[in-house]
Amino acid sequence: MSRQDHRLLPPELWLTIIRWATYAPPGLDAPHFEPFLGSFDHDSKGEVDAKAVKCAVVQVCKLWRDLALSILYEDVKVGHEAQYLVEALGKTHRGEQLGRCVRRLELPYPHTGTATQASSDLALQILQYCPELETLVRPFMQAPPDSVRYEFPIRSHSFSNLKRLEWWHYNDAARSGGINSLLDVLRHSPNLQYLAVGGEMWTSAPTGNVLELPALKTLRVRRINPVFVRQICQWRLPSLVHVVVDFPLEQNALETIWHVFGARLCTVEFARHVGFLLSDQITRFLRGCPQVKTFNYFLNFTSPPPIFDQHGALQCISLHAFPCAMVTDMITEAQERLRLHLAFLSRSTFPALRRIILYGDWEDMLRDPRFVEFTHTMISKGCSIERATGGMHSCDQSLSA
Repeated sequence: MSRQDHRLLPPELWLTIIRWATYAPPGLDAPHFEPFLGSFDHDSKGEVDAKAVKCAVVQVCKLWRDLALSILYEDVKVGHEAQYLVEALGKTHRGEQLGRCVRRLELPYPHTGTATQASSDLALQILQYCPELETLVRPFMQAPPDSVRYEFPIRSHSFSNLKRLEWWHYNDAARSGGINSLLDVLRHSPNLQYLAVGGEMWTSAPTGNVLELPALKTLRVRRINPVFVRQICQWRLPSLVHVVVDFPLEQNALETIWHVFGARLCTVEFARHVGFLLSDQITRFLRGCPQVKTFNYFLNFTSPPPIFDQHGALQCISLHAFPCAMVTDMITEAQERLRLHLAFLSRSTFPALRRIILYGDWEDMLRDPRFVEFTHTMISKGCSIERATGGMHSCDQSLSA
């Protein structure tokens, strides 16, 4: 191809090439549920690399700038230069303000402090410039929470297109209301599908009318306290079908969630945390969620339960083999844990179980005689053992007997 031939390529093809070149590693921003997505450390380096490529691409030539400028502003993190960001989002590109390109926004709490009545003006302007926002992140603060002052109330904002909300709760921030209050933001997000919450709530705030999230399908529970759990259990969530638990909650607060929402859930997932090794959380979940059809958990991070002898509706169990660094030297204990997990899966009363899907690296385990015997047992019961292939979330390879 000559140096001039690239000009003959249609813009649609260039746009596809640029999209692939600037695509960050799989993020945590999908509004829909996918197994084990979000249970691994956030790839900050991948995000930085993707942003660097985007910044380089828009400087190559006018055509590439026109094609890639909207991609550059899809994912925005509010940093120290908030004033410059406001100015950039207000600029026009192809007849529209660049703010309309923003799909994901990370808004740290220091930008919504209210030490003065005007402290949060820039943050509110940024939100006003982003009417197509689909993902909002209010992240955990690395600095001490009391380093940000909240002296005045802050305005609310409508999030009519928001589909995913990741929220770390701070009580002092919530007192200022508006965009610092989880309840206020939820009331202004009628199309929310995915909610991840963390933090400790000191008092259960009165909600007035019952909060209803009609489109919410996935709830991800990070490290929260029982007061926060009671607040969530007051909400009306008619579409909720997936619950992901990042950490076993204190005072058996998870049982409250199972009691309130368990009968309607389709999927429950335990994330990658050593806290699940300290006690049997599986039995409590199964007793509280008899209608759950899919259960996902990390084999090496979860305490093996005893044989479950109550009839359940489980149709699919997904197992991730990610190793637990804390127990790699405890070979005997790890082998005993595997034996107990396989006994639980093969001998419990799961009449509807038809699939066990394996994620991660199972090469060594598949050669273990105990796993070979387990595979024969499950297949004889009409349950297939499959490897997750073609990416993390598709399964098309069955293990034959």
